[in-house]
Amino acid sequence: MEIVFLEESTVTLGDIDFSVLKNLGSYKAFPASSEDEVLGRAANADVIIANKTPITRKVLTGLPKLKLVTLIATGYNNVDVKAAREKNIRVCNVSQYASIPVAQHTFGLLLNLATKLHLYHEDVQGGRWLTADSFTLLSYRTFELAGKTIGIIGFGAIGREVARIARVFGMDVLVHNRSEIRDGSFPSTELDSLLRNADVVTLHCPLNDQNRNLIDRNALAKMKKTALLINTARGGLVDEKALFEALQTGTIAGAGIDVLSEEPPVRGNILLEAKNILISPHSAWSTAEARQRLIDETVRNIQAFFSGEARNVVA
Repeated sequence: MEIVFLEESTVTLGDIDFSVLKNLGSYKAFPASSEDEVLGRAANADVIIANKTPITRKVLTGLPKLKLVTLIATGYNNVDVKAAREKNIRVCNVSQYASIPVAQHTFGLLLNLATKLHLYHEDVQGGRWLTADSFTLLSYRTFELAGKTIGIIGFGAIGREVARIARVFGMDVLVHNRSEIRDGSFPSTELDSLLRNADVVTLHCPLNDQNRNLIDRNALAKMKKTALLINTARGGLVDEKALFEALQTGTIAGAGIDVLSEEPPVRGNILLEAKNILISPHSAWSTAEARQRLIDETVRNIQAFFSGEARNVVA
């Protein structure tokens, strides 16, 4: 069995154990691969491992030995799943590997916005504390999370972890979910009510045609002027121009963003120039533990496929 990892650099800083994966068969890895490079690099592959490389109909047609595409990601919109089904090529993903780090990152953004820690750090580095007239710098209005209301849009594994952490901080929790929350842990609040009442709105839903630009100008206008928006889900959930305007005009107080509509923002992005925003480079998922889980789960996906089992199948 030949396994070709098309984008090994997207999952390792030299700190990931690939030994079990390499022991499954002949193994080749590349730091990154374009769509055109895949055909040459994976010409004899039985299995390809990909993250964001486009696995198009052209790619699937041009790899006659290919049996399995296994993604080191939850999303699979980079794979032509219709073509894969037609060609009887299995497609698998890895789900729920990052619920803990994404929830952690959500609160990292939120806590920085609440405490202005990043701004105070810059002040200290810039010598402002050194020349202060008292023992402290009192430069920014900060606030406590306790007693505030967090509105969670999307209540899967990540949303549930965010709710758990929020309660530890003493926050009240509102949840909006498209489907019924069957365990009854939280009632599903109407979206308008959540937007109007939450001090923090945080997004944890998938991106699809129904919720693209879910947070648009109208949604932002319903939020409190003191409210914060956190997005660690997908950039397309937010109308970025509307968010920029809301931040510039004080319609909302701030935002913490880990995702943009185009990544990396090679053509620029209006949010890079916005006021009262923190932006991280789609790194919420990327703890060492989560990246190792991706590889371990990918090994299990490959083993299951060749044992005749269906595991994490999306096509």
